[in-house]
Amino acid sequence: MKERRMRTRVSINFELDIVVKGEKINVQTNNISMTGVSFISPHHFKVGEHCIIDLYLSRKAHLSIKAKILRSQNQETIASFLEMNEESFFHLKRLIQFNTSDPDQIEKELDKPAF
Repeated sequence: MKERRMRTRVSINFELDIVVKGEKINVQTNNISMTGVSFISPHHFKVGEHCIIDLYLSRKAHLSIKAKILRSQNQETIASFLEMNEESFFHLKRLIQFNTSDPDQIEKELDKPAF
Protein backbone atom coordinates (compact mmCIF):
# COMPACT_ATOMS: atom_id res chain seq x y z
CA MET A 1 0.00 0.00 0.00
CA LYS A 2 1.37 3.41 -0.99
CA GLU A 3 2.11 5.84 1.84
CA ARG A 4 -0.35 8.73 1.59
CA ARG A 5 0.98 10.90 4.39
CA MET A 6 2.40 14.22 3.23
CA ARG A 7 4.08 15.16 6.52
CA THR A 8 6.75 13.58 8.70
CA ARG A 9 5.44 12.02 11.91
CA VAL A 10 7.65 11.81 14.97
CA SER A 11 7.17 9.36 17.79
CA ILE A 12 6.95 11.49 20.85
CA ASN A 13 5.61 10.89 24.33
CA PHE A 14 3.98 13.95 25.91
CA GLU A 15 0.97 14.54 28.06
CA LEU A 16 -1.46 16.98 26.55
CA ASP A 17 -5.02 18.10 27.15
CA ILE A 18 -7.88 17.64 24.73
CA VAL A 19 -10.71 20.08 25.41
CA VAL A 20 -14.09 18.92 24.11
CA LYS A 21 -17.26 20.89 24.94
CA GLY A 22 -15.50 22.49 27.92
CA GLU A 23 -14.26 19.16 29.31
CA LYS A 24 -10.48 18.80 29.65
CA ILE A 25 -9.18 15.26 29.07
CA ASN A 26 -5.54 14.43 29.73
CA VAL A 27 -4.00 12.06 27.15
CA GLN A 28 -0.61 10.60 26.17
CA THR A 29 0.74 11.19 22.66
CA ASN A 30 1.99 8.43 20.34
CA ASN A 31 3.18 10.63 17.51
CA ILE A 32 2.70 14.08 16.04
CA SER A 33 3.09 15.80 12.69
CA MET A 34 2.41 19.28 11.33
CA THR A 35 -1.11 18.14 10.43
CA GLY A 36 -2.23 15.94 13.31
CA VAL A 37 -1.60 13.89 16.42
CA SER A 38 -2.17 10.32 17.58
CA PHE A 39 -2.81 9.79 21.29
CA ILE A 40 -3.87 7.19 23.85
CA SER A 41 -6.80 7.67 26.21
CA PRO A 42 -9.42 5.43 27.81
CA HIS A 43 -11.93 8.16 26.87
CA HIS A 44 -13.81 7.44 23.64
CA PHE A 45 -13.95 10.49 21.38
CA LYS A 46 -16.65 10.95 18.73
CA VAL A 47 -15.46 10.94 15.12
CA GLY A 48 -16.00 14.39 13.60
CA GLU A 49 -16.04 16.10 16.99
CA HIS A 50 -14.14 19.39 17.21
CA CYS A 51 -11.68 19.97 20.03
CA ILE A 52 -8.78 22.10 21.23
CA ILE A 53 -5.39 20.49 21.75
CA ASP A 54 -3.35 22.14 24.52
CA LEU A 55 0.30 21.19 24.88
CA TYR A 56 2.56 22.97 27.36
CA LEU A 57 6.21 22.56 26.40
CA SER A 58 7.34 24.96 29.14
CA ARG A 59 5.90 27.84 31.15
CA LYS A 60 6.37 30.10 28.13
CA ALA A 61 5.86 27.66 25.24
CA HIS A 62 2.26 26.59 24.75
CA LEU A 63 0.54 25.13 21.71
CA SER A 64 -3.19 25.59 21.34
CA ILE A 65 -4.56 23.97 18.19
CA LYS A 66 -8.12 23.59 16.91
CA ALA A 67 -8.61 20.04 15.68
CA LYS A 68 -11.15 17.43 14.62
CA ILE A 69 -11.30 13.77 15.67
CA LEU A 70 -10.70 11.52 12.65
CA ARG A 71 -10.67 8.11 14.33
CA SER A 72 -11.09 6.73 17.86
CA GLN A 73 -10.83 3.02 18.60
CA ASN A 74 -9.09 0.71 21.06
CA GLN A 75 -8.00 3.69 23.20
CA GLU A 76 -6.09 5.26 20.26
CA THR A 77 -7.42 8.48 18.76
CA ILE A 78 -6.26 10.43 15.73
CA ALA A 79 -6.97 14.16 15.53
CA SER A 80 -6.41 16.34 12.46
CA PHE A 81 -5.27 19.93 13.00
CA LEU A 82 -7.61 22.58 11.61
CA GLU A 83 -6.23 25.88 12.84
CA MET A 84 -3.43 27.29 14.98
CA ASN A 85 -1.88 30.67 15.59
CA GLU A 86 1.61 31.62 14.42
CA GLU A 87 3.22 30.96 17.81
CA SER A 88 1.74 27.45 18.04
CA PHE A 89 2.85 26.76 14.45
CA PHE A 90 6.41 27.85 15.28
CA HIS A 91 6.59 25.70 18.45
CA LEU A 92 5.08 22.67 16.67
CA LYS A 93 7.55 22.97 13.79
CA ARG A 94 10.51 23.24 16.18
CA LEU A 95 9.24 20.28 18.25
CA ILE A 96 9.06 18.11 15.14
CA GLN A 97 12.40 19.30 13.77
CA PHE A 98 14.08 18.59 17.11
CA ASN A 99 12.68 15.03 17.18
CA THR A 100 13.29 13.93 13.60
CA SER A 101 16.45 12.57 12.00
CA ASP A 102 16.11 15.04 9.07
CA PRO A 103 15.07 18.51 10.32
CA ASP A 104 15.55 20.05 6.85
CA GLN A 105 12.85 17.73 5.50
CA ILE A 106 10.24 19.57 7.58
CA GLU A 107 11.04 22.85 5.78
CA LYS A 108 10.79 21.10 2.41
CA GLU A 109 7.41 19.60 3.34
CA LEU A 110 6.05 23.01 4.26
CA ASP A 111 6.71 24.21 0.71
CA LYS A 112 4.09 21.73 -0.55
CA PRO A 113 0.36 21.66 0.25
CA ALA A 114 -0.56 18.97 2.80
CA PHE A 115 -3.97 18.23 1.29
